[in-house]
Amino acid sequence: MIEVRNLTKRYGAATAVDDLTFSVRPGVVTGFLGPNGAGKSTTMRMIVGLDRPTSGEALVNGVPYDRLDDPMRTVGCLLDASWTHANRSAHAHLRMLAAAGGIPATRVDEMLGLVGLSDVAGRKVGGYSLGMRQRLGLAAAMLGDPEVLLFDEPVNGLDPEGIVWIRQFMHARAAEGRTVLVSSHLLSEMSQTAQDLVVIGRGRLRAETSVDDFLSRGAATVIFRTPHQREFAVAAQEEGIEATYDTAAGVFHLPGTTATWVGDFAASLGVTVHELHEKRASLEEAFMSLTGDDVEYHGQEATR
Repeated sequence: MIEVRNLTKRYGAATAVDDLTFSVRPGVVTGFLGPNGAGKSTTMRMIVGLDRPTSGEALVNGVPYDRLDDPMRTVGCLLDASWTHANRSAHAHLRMLAAAGGIPATRVDEMLGLVGLSDVAGRKVGGYSLGMRQRLGLAAAMLGDPEVLLFDEPVNGLDPEGIVWIRQFMHARAAEGRTVLVSSHLLSEMSQTAQDLVVIGRGRLRAETSVDDFLSRGAATVIFRTPHQREFAVAAQEEGIEATYDTAAGVFHLPGTTATWVGDFAASLGVTVHELHEKRASLEEAFMSLTGDDVEYHGQEATR
């Protein structure tokens, strides 16, 4: 389990993380979200002892990282896939880490097989693509068979097959009862990967919740299609129901209603139903609604 308590990190006059408190429970994948500059990477670095907090604390299984008895067998992390020495092979890199952590050398080949790098284990890492480096970083994180895993943007550089693979990889680790914290800018992917979310902006906590509860905060609308547009529009107006017709899509949008109610209403009017469903905000929409004011740099809208 990971516990962050009143964590603050300042660099001179700049505050990167501001009195941040949250926890990450075992058995699920927790997505760590926030705009660029929100403090996600800084927080993860403090959890694993690479940065020292200005105040507050980050605990792994109840203690700070630097007080863990066997760090590599407790925590595995992938924070920067590019840090590996370019002139060292993947096999040599993992052998070095295993030796430093007192981990059997047999574990190296197991992990290379797990991430699909066995056939290129003897090649220098400098010739690896970013996606291959990400896989090597995952192998390094898993060397000690740790209970807690932290991944910072692990899908960068991966092709679609690799993204699906890493999603399954994280689900499998969580199903084993491990604690999994992963940051990503690919929100559509995170909606399929994470069960819990921690959302921050400008170093402050914005939300700590399940994905389902986070999405339920967004306003739902009912999408309704019928060949009897005029009859339905007149009846909805008389009923005091907001029904906006989307000419391009050929559907009505009815916010603040349910599909059941709209279906019953259409049946009472005797109009034909061609399409009827509820649409909730996507993770991207819910995220932007919550963190839009936290974005550091706003680009201009593209014009034609």
